[in-house]
Amino acid sequence: MSTRLSLAAAAAALLVAGCGGSSTPSALQRTEPPSPAGSAAASAAAPAAAAPGASTAAHSAAPTASAATGQTAPQPAAAAPAASAGSGPTWTAPGRYTYDDSGTVTAGTPQQVDGTATLTVDKPAAGRQHSVLKSDQGSTTEDVVVRSTGTFLARIAMTNPAFSKEFAPPSPVLLVPDPAAPGRAWSWTATSTDGKTHCAVTARVGRTETITVGGVRTATSVVESTLKLTGDVTYTGQMQTWYDAAHHLQVKDHTKGSGTFSGFAFTTDITSVLRSTQPS
Repeated sequence: MSTRLSLAAAAAALLVAGCGGSSTPSALQRTEPPSPAGSAAASAAAPAAAAPGASTAAHSAAPTASAATGQTAPQPAAAAPAASAGSGPTWTAPGRYTYDDSGTVTAGTPQQVDGTATLTVDKPAAGRQHSVLKSDQGSTTEDVVVRSTGTFLARIAMTNPAFSKEFAPPSPVLLVPDPAAPGRAWSWTATSTDGKTHCAVTARVGRTETITVGGVRTATSVVESTLKLTGDVTYTGQMQTWYDAAHHLQVKDHTKGSGTFSGFAFTTDITSVLRSTQPS
């Protein structure tokens, strides 16, 4: 969900800061060893927070991002995915999805971060669904649990040349409610497995809006969220995430934020747009 996307945006900024723009980048280029893979919790979105708040589209998360107050008239949504867990809630259809990223990261000087990111979603297994988002900035993995009340984050982990972080809450935390009706609000906190970074997310569904995704008019709920990281990494990101409940996907995300790491300041302003709700 948007949490994943928001964390990925922060990671992109740290990577840019570590690869240039500073006379002493070595502090940013060190990579902490990944947390033990034995942690059985899975990674979202968003985010993500989206999202962070959000679904299985690993690109960013968080509230009080401003949004238009109008509501688009309901339009027919694209067909729901075939993937589902029996008669229970719908999961994201397994396969590969592509996001087009655009925007800037500033770490000394502004740099464009235009490119693509690939989201690979596995089939649900043992009550969870695993996904991996890869781009030039690194990768973000996410495990989510889908229940009748919404989508919950069990684990999220980032790996890139700047740093590695993993969050595995003691119990899954809400990424997006079901139904994602305007006015719904929620929040959660988590600490990284190395104990050095604290994450706090607040989110609300601001409105519904129909947008075009891959040439298809798609009904979405717009999640407004705020992600705050404190500790060895500080970052505040404000996001808007367009969530497609029928396909269980984050179809668009805009994240804007700022933070510091090892004394280096950075800002992010990144938009991610899904090419199609149909996996390849």
